[in-house]
Amino acid sequence: MFTTIGYLESVDQAGAFNALTALADQHVRVSGDDIQVPTLNQVVAVSAGVENVAANRARLVSPSLRVRSNFLIAPTNGATAVGVEPGSPQAMVDLRTTPLVLAVGEQLNVEAFANPVAAQSQWGMVWLADGPIAPLAGPIFTIRATSATALVPNGWSNVAVAFDEDLPRGRYQMVGLWPISSGMIAARAVFVGGTWRPGALGSDSNNDLQHPMFRNGEMGVYGEFEDIEPPTFDCLSLLADATQEFYIDIIQVRAGGA
Repeated sequence: MFTTIGYLESVDQAGAFNALTALADQHVRVSGDDIQVPTLNQVVAVSAGVENVAANRARLVSPSLRVRSNFLIAPTNGATAVGVEPGSPQAMVDLRTTPLVLAVGEQLNVEAFANPVAAQSQWGMVWLADGPIAPLAGPIFTIRATSATALVPNGWSNVAVAFDEDLPRGRYQMVGLWPISSGMIAARAVFVGGTWRPGALGSDSNNDLQHPMFRNGEMGVYGEFEDIEPPTFDCLSLLADATQEFYIDIIQVRAGGA
């Protein structure tokens, strides 16, 4: 199992490291720039978006990491004089087979170094798991879902989705996600009765190149749902997007009603 947490701030760092503000969250403890590491304490992926008018860097910071060295996030997604969106292809640090182990309960930060001409929205996303993640094989197929919800910029906005086609009755594993909207940074699934919120980096067009780790079972199982109780999605966008699109990879694990 895994979950997704994030940091975002509109800031001009003036050529210094700045701890980005942690996003308000319902499933982990947040205070200012800090997110308290939950029981899922192993970093299996990390990504950052940093303004790149000048040399830029990003890093993960926590007390346990400082014993050796704070973790450099490289490569980063970058843009000049605009809010930073995920690139195409997306810049990711993939640690699925060699997770970075944190201390449960410690405070985790994402710091970014840049020198934009004015404050710009910059971000860090972290994927936490209970151990290494192995790809999942199976009879995977992809469905498309949409939402027409006005998102609140620079924070998680939960949206309900409508599938293009009704699923046959049964239970499904979600094994991939690609969220798309004009300012989409990331989205994560919220399953009925679930604790964790596994997600993926997003794109502003389905012509972009998403990192392959988020599709077709490469992150294992995001979660399970009944056909009549699909997940909702927390979306993080730079803009007040009015429409969202989701490509969702699934495996049917039981046919028929419960």
